[in-house]
Amino acid sequence: MNRKLGASAALLATVAGLVFAQPDQVEPPEDVELYAIDAERSEIYWRVHRAGALARFGHNHVVSVGEMTGRVLLHPELEQSRFEIEIPVEALVVDDPELRARVGERSRRAPSSEDIEGTRRNMLSEEVLDAERYPSLRIAGTGPTVHAGEESLEVTVELRGRSIPLTVPTEIRVDGETLEASGEFTLTHEELGLEPFSAAAGALRVGEPLDFTYRILARRIE
Repeated sequence: MNRKLGASAALLATVAGLVFAQPDQVEPPEDVELYAIDAERSEIYWRVHRAGALARFGHNHVVSVGEMTGRVLLHPELEQSRFEIEIPVEALVVDDPELRARVGERSRRAPSSEDIEGTRRNMLSEEVLDAERYPSLRIAGTGPTVHAGEESLEVTVELRGRSIPLTVPTEIRVDGETLEASGEFTLTHEELGLEPFSAAAGALRVGEPLDFTYRILARRIE
Protein backbone atom coordinates (compact mmCIF):
# COMPACT_ATOMS: atom_id res chain seq x y z
CA MET A 1 0.00 0.00 0.00
CA ASN A 2 1.37 3.41 -0.96
CA ARG A 3 -0.06 6.57 0.52
CA LYS A 4 1.42 9.99 0.03
CA LEU A 5 0.73 12.15 3.01
CA GLY A 6 2.54 15.41 2.25
CA ALA A 7 3.84 16.64 5.47
CA SER A 8 7.29 17.27 6.73
CA ALA A 9 9.53 17.88 9.41
CA ALA A 10 12.44 19.97 9.86
CA LEU A 11 11.46 17.92 12.55
CA LEU A 12 12.58 20.17 15.34
CA ALA A 13 10.84 19.73 18.80
CA THR A 14 7.83 18.92 20.91
CA VAL A 15 4.10 19.30 21.31
CA ALA A 16 3.57 20.21 24.95
CA GLY A 17 2.83 17.18 27.08
CA LEU A 18 3.39 14.67 24.24
CA VAL A 19 5.43 11.72 25.53
CA PHE A 20 6.15 8.39 23.85
CA ALA A 21 7.24 5.37 25.85
CA GLN A 22 9.61 2.68 24.64
CA PRO A 23 8.09 0.28 22.10
CA ASP A 24 7.72 -2.61 24.53
CA GLN A 25 5.87 -0.32 26.94
CA VAL A 26 3.40 1.04 24.42
CA GLU A 27 -0.10 -0.30 23.86
CA PRO A 28 -1.42 1.96 21.09
CA PRO A 29 -5.15 2.36 20.48
CA GLU A 30 -6.61 -0.33 18.24
CA ASP A 31 -6.94 1.90 15.18
CA VAL A 32 -3.48 3.51 15.47
CA GLU A 33 -0.25 2.06 14.09
CA LEU A 34 3.00 2.59 15.99
CA TYR A 35 6.30 3.11 14.15
CA ALA A 36 9.84 3.42 15.51
CA ILE A 37 12.36 5.62 13.71
CA ASP A 38 15.25 3.74 12.11
CA ALA A 39 18.12 6.07 13.00
CA GLU A 40 20.62 4.17 10.85
CA ARG A 41 18.62 4.87 7.70
CA SER A 42 17.41 8.36 8.58
CA GLU A 43 19.14 11.71 8.26
CA ILE A 44 18.59 15.33 9.17
CA TYR A 45 21.12 17.97 8.23
CA TRP A 46 21.36 21.68 7.62
CA ARG A 47 23.71 23.96 5.73
CA VAL A 48 25.19 26.95 7.52
CA HIS A 49 26.41 29.82 5.35
CA ARG A 50 29.17 32.35 5.97
CA ALA A 51 28.34 36.05 5.87
CA GLY A 52 29.80 39.49 6.58
CA ALA A 53 32.46 41.68 5.03
CA LEU A 54 35.13 39.05 5.79
CA ALA A 55 33.04 36.09 4.62
CA ARG A 56 35.77 35.03 2.17
CA PHE A 57 37.91 34.05 5.16
CA GLY A 58 35.18 31.80 6.58
CA HIS A 59 33.56 28.54 5.48
CA ASN A 60 30.15 27.14 4.78
CA HIS A 61 29.41 24.19 7.06
CA VAL A 62 27.09 21.20 7.03
CA VAL A 63 25.72 20.08 10.41
CA SER A 64 24.12 16.66 10.65
CA VAL A 65 22.29 14.67 13.30
CA GLY A 66 24.49 11.83 14.51
CA GLU A 67 21.95 10.17 16.82
CA MET A 68 18.18 10.28 17.16
CA THR A 69 15.32 8.30 18.65
CA GLY A 70 11.64 8.70 17.95
CA ARG A 71 8.17 7.32 17.40
CA VAL A 72 5.29 7.92 15.01
CA LEU A 73 1.65 7.21 15.82
CA LEU A 74 -0.10 6.87 12.46
CA HIS A 75 -3.83 7.50 12.80
CA PRO A 76 -6.42 6.45 10.16
CA GLU A 77 -7.45 10.11 10.11
CA LEU A 78 -4.05 11.37 9.06
CA GLU A 79 -4.37 14.85 10.57
CA GLN A 80 -4.54 13.17 13.98
CA SER A 81 -1.21 11.38 13.52
CA ARG A 82 1.63 12.39 15.84
CA PHE A 83 5.39 12.03 15.97
CA GLU A 84 8.27 12.84 18.26
CA ILE A 85 12.05 12.85 17.74
CA GLU A 86 14.76 13.41 20.35
CA ILE A 87 18.27 14.46 19.33
CA PRO A 88 21.26 14.67 21.71
CA VAL A 89 23.05 17.87 20.73
CA GLU A 90 26.49 16.53 21.74
CA ALA A 91 26.09 13.99 18.92
CA LEU A 92 25.69 16.65 16.22
CA VAL A 93 28.34 16.26 13.52
CA VAL A 94 30.05 19.19 11.79
CA ASP A 95 31.27 18.72 8.21
CA ASP A 96 31.12 14.99 7.67
CA PRO A 97 33.32 14.66 4.54
CA GLU A 98 30.95 12.34 2.65
CA LEU A 99 27.97 14.56 3.36
CA ARG A 100 29.84 17.71 2.32
CA ALA A 101 30.68 16.06 -0.98
CA ARG A 102 27.11 14.90 -1.51
CA VAL A 103 25.60 18.35 -0.97
CA GLY A 104 28.10 20.07 -3.25
CA GLU A 105 30.47 21.61 -0.70
CA ARG A 106 33.51 19.52 -1.69
CA SER A 107 34.51 21.96 -4.44
CA ARG A 108 34.62 24.86 -2.00
CA ARG A 109 37.58 25.59 0.27
CA ALA A 110 37.38 22.83 2.86
CA PRO A 111 37.62 23.76 6.53
CA SER A 112 40.56 22.43 8.50
CA SER A 113 40.13 20.16 11.50
CA GLU A 114 40.73 23.23 13.69
CA ASP A 115 37.99 25.13 11.82
CA ILE A 116 35.58 22.23 12.30
CA GLU A 117 36.35 21.87 15.99
CA GLY A 118 35.99 25.62 16.49
CA THR A 119 32.63 25.63 14.72
CA ARG A 120 31.39 22.72 16.82
CA ARG A 121 32.57 24.40 20.02
CA ASN A 122 30.80 27.63 19.09
CA MET A 123 27.62 25.73 18.16
CA LEU A 124 27.46 23.93 21.52
CA SER A 125 28.42 27.01 23.54
CA GLU A 126 26.21 28.78 26.04
CA GLU A 127 25.60 31.55 23.50
CA VAL A 128 24.15 29.21 20.86
CA LEU A 129 22.73 25.75 21.75
CA ASP A 130 23.89 25.80 25.39
CA ALA A 131 24.46 22.03 25.34
CA GLU A 132 25.43 21.83 29.01
CA ARG A 133 22.04 23.10 30.21
CA TYR A 134 19.95 21.72 27.33
CA PRO A 135 21.49 18.42 26.22
CA SER A 136 18.61 17.39 23.96
CA LEU A 137 16.66 18.88 21.10
CA ARG A 138 13.13 17.56 20.76
CA ILE A 139 10.86 17.76 17.74
CA ALA A 140 7.21 16.77 17.75
CA GLY A 141 4.21 17.40 15.61
CA THR A 142 0.83 16.46 14.27
CA GLY A 143 -0.67 16.04 10.84
CA PRO A 144 -0.49 16.23 7.93
CA THR A 145 -3.08 18.86 7.17
CA VAL A 146 -3.85 20.49 3.82
CA HIS A 147 -4.06 24.25 3.25
CA ALA A 148 -4.49 25.72 -0.23
CA GLY A 149 -3.52 22.41 -1.74
CA GLU A 150 -0.27 22.16 0.24
CA GLU A 151 0.31 19.51 2.88
CA SER A 152 2.16 20.40 6.06
CA LEU A 153 2.87 19.35 9.62
CA GLU A 154 2.34 21.49 12.66
CA VAL A 155 5.63 21.11 14.49
CA THR A 156 6.89 22.27 17.84
CA VAL A 157 10.63 22.50 18.43
CA GLU A 158 11.87 22.38 22.01
CA LEU A 159 15.17 24.24 21.97
CA ARG A 160 17.08 25.89 24.82
CA GLY A 161 14.06 25.58 27.11
CA ARG A 162 11.71 27.24 24.61
CA SER A 163 8.88 25.73 22.58
CA ILE A 164 8.92 27.07 19.03
CA PRO A 165 5.87 26.42 16.82
CA LEU A 166 6.53 25.91 13.11
CA THR A 167 4.58 24.84 10.06
CA VAL A 168 6.76 22.77 7.75
CA PRO A 169 6.22 21.09 4.36
CA THR A 170 6.77 17.40 3.80
CA GLU A 171 6.14 14.34 1.76
CA ILE A 172 5.43 11.07 3.56
CA ARG A 173 5.06 7.65 2.01
CA VAL A 174 3.62 4.64 3.82
CA ASP A 175 4.54 1.38 2.13
CA GLY A 176 3.78 -1.85 3.95
CA GLU A 177 5.81 -1.93 7.16
CA THR A 178 7.71 1.31 6.55
CA LEU A 179 6.95 5.00 6.68
CA GLU A 180 9.22 7.55 5.04
CA ALA A 181 9.14 11.34 5.41
CA SER A 182 11.40 13.66 3.45
CA GLY A 183 11.66 17.28 2.51
CA GLU A 184 13.59 20.53 2.47
CA PHE A 185 12.91 23.92 4.04
CA THR A 186 14.68 27.06 5.18
CA LEU A 187 14.51 28.69 8.61
CA THR A 188 16.33 31.65 10.08
CA HIS A 189 18.17 31.85 13.37
CA GLU A 190 15.57 34.40 14.44
CA GLU A 191 12.72 31.94 13.84
CA LEU A 192 14.51 29.45 16.09
CA GLY A 193 15.25 32.04 18.75
CA LEU A 194 19.01 31.79 18.18
CA GLU A 195 21.70 34.45 17.79
CA PRO A 196 24.08 33.66 14.88
CA PHE A 197 27.71 33.37 15.93
CA SER A 198 29.84 36.34 14.89
CA ALA A 199 33.44 37.52 15.20
CA ALA A 200 35.47 40.61 14.33
CA ALA A 201 32.62 42.92 15.33
CA GLY A 202 30.27 41.13 12.93
CA ALA A 203 32.57 41.30 9.91
CA LEU A 204 32.71 37.49 9.94
CA ARG A 205 29.50 35.79 11.00
CA VAL A 206 27.09 32.96 10.38
CA GLY A 207 24.40 33.89 7.86
CA GLU A 208 20.75 34.01 8.92
CA PRO A 209 19.30 31.31 6.63
CA LEU A 210 19.65 27.67 7.64
CA ASP A 211 18.80 25.24 4.83
CA PHE A 212 17.36 22.00 6.23
CA THR A 213 17.06 18.62 4.53
CA TYR A 214 15.62 15.50 6.11
CA ARG A 215 14.74 11.93 5.29
CA ILE A 216 13.19 9.94 8.12
CA LEU A 217 12.50 6.22 7.84
CA ALA A 218 10.33 4.49 10.45
CA ARG A 219 9.31 0.86 10.78
CA ARG A 220 6.04 -0.43 12.13
CA ILE A 221 6.23 -2.13 15.51
CA GLU A 222 4.32 -5.41 15.70
